[in-house]
Amino acid sequence: MKTNYFLANPGKDKSSVFAVINHKGKPYKITTGVSVEVRYWNKRRVRETAEYPESEIINIQLSTFEIQMMELFNRCLIERRHPTPAEIKAAKSGDTNPTKTESFTDFFYKYFTNANYHWETYNKYNMAYKYMLKYQDAFNTRLTFDAVDVYFYDNFKRWILRRKYRPAKGEPEKYYSLNYIGSLVKCIKKVLRESGPESRNRLHENFSYRNREFKTDAEQSDTVYLSMAELLSIHAFTATPDNIKALSADTRLENLQRKADAMNTAKNKFLIGAFTALRVSDFNRLKEVNIQSGMIRIRPRKGRGKNEDIVIPIHPVVRQIIESGFAIDTPISEQKINKHIKEVCQLVGITAEVSTARTEGGHLVERTHPKYKLVSTHTARRSGATNMYKAGIPAISIMKITGHRTERSFMRYIRISQEENAQLLAAHPFFS
Repeated sequence: MKTNYFLANPGKDKSSVFAVINHKGKPYKITTGVSVEVRYWNKRRVRETAEYPESEIINIQLSTFEIQMMELFNRCLIERRHPTPAEIKAAKSGDTNPTKTESFTDFFYKYFTNANYHWETYNKYNMAYKYMLKYQDAFNTRLTFDAVDVYFYDNFKRWILRRKYRPAKGEPEKYYSLNYIGSLVKCIKKVLRESGPESRNRLHENFSYRNREFKTDAEQSDTVYLSMAELLSIHAFTATPDNIKALSADTRLENLQRKADAMNTAKNKFLIGAFTALRVSDFNRLKEVNIQSGMIRIRPRKGRGKNEDIVIPIHPVVRQIIESGFAIDTPISEQKINKHIKEVCQLVGITAEVSTARTEGGHLVERTHPKYKLVSTHTARRSGATNMYKAGIPAISIMKITGHRTERSFMRYIRISQEENAQLLAAHPFFS
């Protein structure tokens, strides 16, 4: 810490003294509270002479000021942050225990708890908040606004990449995916921006959220989609006590029938999602009132289009499901759909080995799984979008349903292999 002293009014007989302290490349101009007779000033100190008896006291005051500032700025250097005006004022008055200033995590909590977020978005911010608290404990630090920089980003990412979690009781521990960590960083950057110099809050001067190295990491997920042939094989299947016995240890008829009914409900709900490209939060709450004039009309609960209705034609498969007497408002949880649709896919033979790769613990890990194990409620939406595109429906029309803002993000979302793309090109008149 370098301190330089200057006279506020060097042209007058008497002047106040201010200090300029350089800390982490930023200059701080601070009044010392000391005034001197200009003729006795000698750059950093007052010349102590018999003619100016106050000189010794003034020099002691300047030395005390410098010690107080050194303690504050050294503490901030250790905590990797800049001092606040309140801390500087407290240090000048000799207050070694100034009022605790609001930290980044304090503001982060207030920000997301007061925001009108959808519960899924709220949970993302809540998890980011909890991991920042754990990070503070792990490194015995306090995340101030200035501390949330590229150094923090690198350290936080390395720290969480090494952590594991248990998806459910009895299941093996897993590493967090790069996409999950990216979602936490995205929340942190958003709040840093909303509290920064370009926001109405202006709580700090930290522009780290602009730094290209402070990025939201993501990798292409290996989630699958189901082809039209696979979806039709699911549609043709009906679970019965006889054909699901192999899946259940409990072979009592009433329990097998209960399980078969749940599997059929999950199957029908999944197919409705797969032929509408709706999110599970939307296709699982459809009611008769949402079916009007041969169209499905619903206002999505989340996504970019949640302020207007989505209107989708009824696919023949969906019409057959409705005409079969299935009540589309039959209640079933997303967890049960995920469980039972895997069982249905297994029974209809969607069992080919699929290779996946994702970053775990900082390393790329490749695995193979039977395809049915990768099927979930989200597979329905991705399958719908992919099959619509393969059928020749313009991307912009499908994006009206899925809520994607750009064609680039939509193309990353759907699952079109190079071979499938070549087949689409071959069917175009240009290649005829």
